[in-house]
Amino acid sequence: MYSILPAFVSALFLGFGVYVLLTEGFTRLSAPFALMCATTFFWQGTWAFLFQTSDPDLSAALVKAGYFFILFLPTTFYHFVTEVSARRGERPLLVASYLLSVLLAVLLLLSDAVVDGYGTFFFGKYPKAGMLHPVHVAQTVLLACRSAWLLYAARRQTQAHDRRKLLDLCFVSLGLYALAATDYAVNYGLAFYPVGAVFIAISLGILAVTIVRYGLMRPYLIAATVAHEVATPLAAIGMHAEEIGNVLPELMRGYQLAVQHQLCVDGLYPGQSERLSSLATSIRRQVDSTSTVVEMSLASFTLDRLDRRSFETYPVRSCVNAALERFPFRTGERDMVEVAPMDAQLSFSGSDSLVVFVLFNLLKNALFAIHAEIAERSDKVSDYVGRVEIDATSEAGFCVLRFTDNGCGIPADILPRVFDPFYSTKAHGRGTGMGLTFCRRVAEALGGTIACASVPHVHTTFTIRLPEPGTSADRALHDAPAKPRRFPAGQDFAG
Repeated sequence: MYSILPAFVSALFLGFGVYVLLTEGFTRLSAPFALMCATTFFWQGTWAFLFQTSDPDLSAALVKAGYFFILFLPTTFYHFVTEVSARRGERPLLVASYLLSVLLAVLLLLSDAVVDGYGTFFFGKYPKAGMLHPVHVAQTVLLACRSAWLLYAARRQTQAHDRRKLLDLCFVSLGLYALAATDYAVNYGLAFYPVGAVFIAISLGILAVTIVRYGLMRPYLIAATVAHEVATPLAAIGMHAEEIGNVLPELMRGYQLAVQHQLCVDGLYPGQSERLSSLATSIRRQVDSTSTVVEMSLASFTLDRLDRRSFETYPVRSCVNAALERFPFRTGERDMVEVAPMDAQLSFSGSDSLVVFVLFNLLKNALFAIHAEIAERSDKVSDYVGRVEIDATSEAGFCVLRFTDNGCGIPADILPRVFDPFYSTKAHGRGTGMGLTFCRRVAEALGGTIACASVPHVHTTFTIRLPEPGTSADRALHDAPAKPRRFPAGQDFAG
């Protein structure tokens, strides 16, 4: 009778593992989950036989076989949590934990130091703790506490409601998993039926549903697939455009000579030949712009998985220069942008590509506002000249980047919502309302802030504050990521 529960749980976990692998495939997340299911399957399957056998030699063998898999279970759960929380920096501790599990497993098989035989209880036989068994117990407690901290820290870092819900479910699963540690008391002689498998079954059941139903990795995988599938044809279009640009002048010269010598009739519309000469450049600009949007979209899915300890130091001036070099300006737009002299040593700690994407968004919005202002003044006599000013300074341990334009501006009633997801004042099809949301997420992921101040038809200023390397804000970011600070929208932090 007492063997029914472990036999049922064993079959259940085999189903969990197969279900997730068949549904999600072999990923960084499904692999450690499958390991958890496999270890539990063999452990509970072994106990199902142990509880009903009467042969002493077979019982001794089953005790060691079952505990062999138990030794790896806490580490596999911790492995799963490191993937959910995207903490690549945990790899050394993870490897050390696996090595400790291997060492304990070897000692288990070669001696009685980990498990010293078995005791006989009302439900059957059960392993007795050996001299080194407390090491495994301590390892389990340490990994459970560390897993809880990783999930808590990941939840504080993310602003996405869905991801917070997923992390909450993982936290509940960890709590149930921890209750299974009550079985250790039976190893030390307390006589009660070990029901830890029930808690683990519920725990991993929650994780299985979370992985499949809520798709912990699916948004990132879909984004990566789409980015790859779109980037390849875009690169081909770009190369074809360059080839057209190299050949077209010669073709047009030959065509014009043929028309002059009456070898063919000029079938082009007036001005069409002039537009053809800029065709390749226009295609190249659109390809670059679309490629940047694809890269930015992929980056937005990976913000919650940033490993802040991998951040490096980057000069602000190089990021500004890179953004201006790559941005697909239309005719005359580059002349509108003025960059104030910047200290070459002025740097921030973080990701240069993310900051370049932020500058791309701000440039796009600034130029849109300037063109809107030009359109509004088109029927008036005006000496209006659109301009975008970029400058950066060091203030109180932060690199402060200011981005100012003299476009149409943002009304006071709209200003508090400019960073809200999917909020846009542009016409349908002209904007998704995610650009400034992305900018805010990047600033917070890098340990900084972004704020906006605007006077309609006068100026709009975006102020980005990023920690400078070696400052207290930078150290706090690397050691214990703080909860992203929220400042009132519209407040200017110019000093």
